[in-house]
Amino acid sequence: MKILVVDDEHSIRFSLAELLEEAGHYVREAEHAPAALAALEDAPADLVISDLSMPAMSGLQLLEEVRSRHPGTLFVLMTARGDERLAVRALREGAYGYVPKPFDNEEIRAIARRARELLALRAENVRLREELGGAFRGLIGDSPALRQVQSVVRRAAPTDATVLITGESGTGKEVVARALHAESRRSGGPFVAINCSALPGELIESELFGHLRGAFTGADRDRAGLFEVAGGGTLFLDEVGDLAAPAQAKLLRAVEERQVTPVGGTRPLAVDVRVVAATNRPLERMAAEGGFREDLLYRLSVIGLHLPPLRERREDIPAMAAHFLAFFAERHARPTRALSEAARRVLLAHDWPGNVRELRNAVERAVVLAEGETIEPLDLPPGLDTRAPLSPVDAALADLTWADARARAMDAWERGFLAAALERHGGNVSRAAQALGIHRQSLQKRLRQIGLERA
Repeated sequence: MKILVVDDEHSIRFSLAELLEEAGHYVREAEHAPAALAALEDAPADLVISDLSMPAMSGLQLLEEVRSRHPGTLFVLMTARGDERLAVRALREGAYGYVPKPFDNEEIRAIARRARELLALRAENVRLREELGGAFRGLIGDSPALRQVQSVVRRAAPTDATVLITGESGTGKEVVARALHAESRRSGGPFVAINCSALPGELIESELFGHLRGAFTGADRDRAGLFEVAGGGTLFLDEVGDLAAPAQAKLLRAVEERQVTPVGGTRPLAVDVRVVAATNRPLERMAAEGGFREDLLYRLSVIGLHLPPLRERREDIPAMAAHFLAFFAERHARPTRALSEAARRVLLAHDWPGNVRELRNAVERAVVLAEGETIEPLDLPPGLDTRAPLSPVDAALADLTWADARARAMDAWERGFLAAALERHGGNVSRAAQALGIHRQSLQKRLRQIGLERA
């Protein structure tokens, strides 16, 4: 579990980080609330443990900001004796718990353990909802391209073979990595992700392989790397193509020999982890040009899995949009709205250079801003192409008079509506008429007129 400790006293941060790292958690530190918010923007945390009294911004104010910006993050407040009233207020405002200072080590371990169990339960509930909704481990859609991805995930997951996921930015490479982990025998272990482009070269090796006290300025204690933290689970290396040459050499050894040597150390440590990597860069061309180790490329891509961009699987867009509509309606406590036909055409016509991430953001905006009964094109971001091409039906109506076009369009709409109603009620006219609130004879007559009468 990823934990952020926030306290203006270095000794308390040090003690908490050491205690939680010994329990197998990955810990970062921040000396005040603004630094904590910046750290969360760089990389999310599962749990924030924060002091109540800090300069610039109190723990209660930080709680409010974290709840607003990162609603899935759990928050624990550390309070001095006599601050119980404020601790109860924090619980009312959404804190997961509080611990008094001076804290008891076992109480800290227990609250972190309960938090991990809650997060695991949340993840399982999401998985069950997705499966009931027809999704597979967050991979939503039914296009041939996506079915192929799902098939590879199902076959590769039970093994420990390394997987290299390629595709444009925003296509959902981490979702695929999480699906591989969830379907594997390692699903009970941690899933640890790191963006290799987010850290400078001198720090990435320490993050991946750990370091010993005194290895460099600021290394005031031994620290486990992510290869150790992910022990028994999966390590996801996002943007692996951005690794510098020294880190590439160490990564190759770690993957091949299942051993890592901490920065400043000489003795290798055995690790048990499955590596899944991802990139939006052309690694084969980079290897040919000397920008990426060819032997590392072969080692990472035992199984290669390419995620096509969203514009090449447009048939998945309606299902994904519906999923995001429901998800963000619940997150933001907004009414659940459906897409209008016009909005659906806009989504289908757009090329989505930002892929799934862009679609997700567009739908979230629409959920927050929409005021009508359905999501309309004006609720979508202005950058989308609202001049969607005419459908075949629209084009066929374009050359008719207003009256004829209106009548034909109404007939086409009514035919589709009544056909759907009949299908929903298994072809039973009586039940369909009752659900629609019209007489059975009236429905039968109209079905004959539009050619939908059952033989």
